[in-house]
Amino acid sequence: MKLGFFGCGNMGEAFLKSICEKNLIPSSSITVCNREAEKNERLVSEYEVASTLDGTDIQDSDILFLGFKPQNLEDIVFTPKEGMIVVSMLAGKKIDTIQKQFLNTKVVRIMPNVGQFVGQGMTGMLFDSESAFSTEEKALIHSLIQSGGAVMELENEEQIDAIGAISGSGPAYFFRFSEALQKSAESLGFSSAQAELLVRQTLIGSAMLLQENPEDSCGMWREKVTSPKGTTEQALRVFNEDGLDALAQKAVEAAIKRTKALGVE
Repeated sequence: MKLGFFGCGNMGEAFLKSICEKNLIPSSSITVCNREAEKNERLVSEYEVASTLDGTDIQDSDILFLGFKPQNLEDIVFTPKEGMIVVSMLAGKKIDTIQKQFLNTKVVRIMPNVGQFVGQGMTGMLFDSESAFSTEEKALIHSLIQSGGAVMELENEEQIDAIGAISGSGPAYFFRFSEALQKSAESLGFSSAQAELLVRQTLIGSAMLLQENPEDSCGMWREKVTSPKGTTEQALRVFNEDGLDALAQKAVEAAIKRTKALGVE
């Protein structure tokens, strides 16, 4: 079983890391292809995989992860072996578009997030309904994607675009809010280091509550920490009055709009 990575950026490396750590495919059977020799050298050193600067060297892969910029898809000249399974992380690029560049392959679209690096990823996955995936092939792909977190199998490509705007971009939303909260802490006299510790540990602790109590919803925990007529209630009132729900919806719609644009660029 040969596994290839055609472009191995942050998300590609996250999958490479989890697959190698769990030894799902021997590192000796994995080849990464990047344009930068320096990056290839680091990946070879860290994961003991093979590397190449030439995409033709991975044309015989059994499974190929696509991790380059979606705008570059139409420029790719590639002759995959028949029956290759292509796992695409290219935002906005539809299955039929991918198949035009990678002829006679079976395509799976995925939309992961950075939690994959620490075994807490959230990945949306869609198998091409027109491709004849065997039960064994589907099970293998599931195991590779699940190596670093949870997987949600989706029904159509609209859902892939939508999940990218929620869980794919979601970590950045949390990090951005954390930056704003840190600035507020600094305005109250805390040092930058103190403010970062306060916010970082608050975020980690809150996430762990959800992790350790999967039967409890976010809304339930919000209610638990919000005392009637208390300080938290007043802070949440400001969020509600200033339209936090509408702002989140607007942000998600902007992300989806950009995803669709990437599909035609």
